[in-house]
Amino acid sequence: MDRFDDIPNITYRSPRLAETGIDILDLEQFLGEICTAGANPYQPHRVGAFCFICIDEGEGQHFIDFHAYPYQSNSIIFINKGQVHAFDGDDTPRGKLVIMTPEFFSASSANIRTSYFVPVHQSLTALPVLPLSTGLRESTRTLLNEMRKAMEEGPDSSVIVQLLLSALLIRLAKQRESHLAHLSELQKERFGEFLRQVDTHYTEIQEASQYAQRMHTSYKCLNQLCKACCGHTAKQLIDFRIILEIKRKLAMDGLSVQQTAFELGFEDITHFIKYFKRHTGNTPAAFKRQHEG
Repeated sequence: MDRFDDIPNITYRSPRLAETGIDILDLEQFLGEICTAGANPYQPHRVGAFCFICIDEGEGQHFIDFHAYPYQSNSIIFINKGQVHAFDGDDTPRGKLVIMTPEFFSASSANIRTSYFVPVHQSLTALPVLPLSTGLRESTRTLLNEMRKAMEEGPDSSVIVQLLLSALLIRLAKQRESHLAHLSELQKERFGEFLRQVDTHYTEIQEASQYAQRMHTSYKCLNQLCKACCGHTAKQLIDFRIILEIKRKLAMDGLSVQQTAFELGFEDITHFIKYFKRHTGNTPAAFKRQHEG
């Protein structure tokens, strides 16, 4: 395969992506090319870039981090860097796929205060599928068309492309965050800080009280913050992140149950097995078998 790496990691390579850090592709064409190259987009795979899929026509489910999210026409599906996802083999959607390198996304993010792309852990509290209103749908198409025109002008237009992307992400993030309108800016900032802390330290810190200490607040206040922002306790969010990483390592990285337990800081394999089963209803070994082959 000359344009794609082997699954489970799929890396799309194109001159435009290498030159500018972003590419906008016809979705049908992309799926055809990736299959021709020998990869299977309908099986779980990990992506090393930021992507969003604009569904103009189609209806099905997109699989992200072992959960199925339904989508319909006029929706956008967000895939964060490092997430595991798969297309629905029963649907042939029409639309666009936008792929951005981490460097391009970082440069674009410098222009805005918020983004639809959130840390992997925070993505557990925000649905990755966004239905578009009529107005937002037209804005999205217009901005994507302007981005493509600017990209065709060459690398000298990279700043224009970044600003257009920033404008698009601001519009999309504004709709996503409408359910957080009751929160203050301080609450949003503190909640984001907690999620970043968990994403960085979940292998060595698994107790909510320890995160509260790191954030110079009380366990009670941290729990109240988490419940106000997403309806879950701090401990539940920590467990969500740990379980997600266990699933990734077992299903995608090919690690044994023992290796996975060790890498995630579990010294007692029996405790690890009980922990996973308590949260998923399945043993790690059974989960791994379900996702082999």
